[in-house]
Amino acid sequence: MTTDNQKQLEDVRELYRSKGVGHRLGFGTKAAVVVVDFQKQYTRTWRAKSLTPVENTATLLAAARSAGAPVAYTFIGFEADGADAGVFGEKAHTLLENVIGTEPAEIDELITPQPGDAVIAKQVPSSFFGNTLAADLKAQGVDTVVVVGTSTSGCVRATVVDSLSHNFRTMLVRDCVMDSNQLAHDITLTDVDIKYGDVISLDEAVTYFEGQAK
Repeated sequence: MTTDNQKQLEDVRELYRSKGVGHRLGFGTKAAVVVVDFQKQYTRTWRAKSLTPVENTATLLAAARSAGAPVAYTFIGFEADGADAGVFGEKAHTLLENVIGTEPAEIDELITPQPGDAVIAKQVPSSFFGNTLAADLKAQGVDTVVVVGTSTSGCVRATVVDSLSHNFRTMLVRDCVMDSNQLAHDITLTDVDIKYGDVISLDEAVTYFEGQAK
C-alpha cells in the first residue's frame, strides 16, 4: 500500500470514529473459525502472491483446536456440468474450474481438515448462504466467528457481512487473508473494521484461543 493510500484509509477510519462508528466488538464467550476458500485453485496458482496467509492460518487453527473451538471450511465447488453455477459462474467463468472432487476444489494441504471439522461446498460468495452453518454454530453455543481465507475483497468480505447479519461478533484476521488485488484488500480491511467486525492480528487471535484452552 502506498503512503498516500494508507493516509487516505486512515483518514476515513478516523472520520467514522469521530462520528461514533467503528467501535470494537471484542470476542464473546465462544468462538469458531471459518476458513473461506483456501483451496488449491486460489493458493497454488497465480492468484496467491504468497502462502504466508495459509501458513498463518495453520498456526491459528492449531490454537483454535487446542481450545476445542469449532472449525468450518468452505470452498467453491460445482458439479462437472456447471448446472449449479448460476449467475456467479456466469459473472466469472473461471469459477467453473472448481469442480467438486478435483484438485482446484481441494483444501490446501497446509490446513487439511481434521475429523469433526465441517467442510462445505458453496456456489456463491458467502460461506453462510444457502446452508445451515450459522444454525450449526449457534447450536454449539458460538457467538463469535473468526474469519480467514481468500479473497479478502470477495468471498471473505461476503462471509464477514453475513456473519454479522447472523448476529455473530466477527473477527477478521488480517494475517490470514489474501487478495490478488492489493488495493481492494487494503480497502476491505478498513471497511470491515469500520462497519462489520474487528480486524485483528494473528497474535491477538492465537492469544484468545490460548486463553480459552487454559
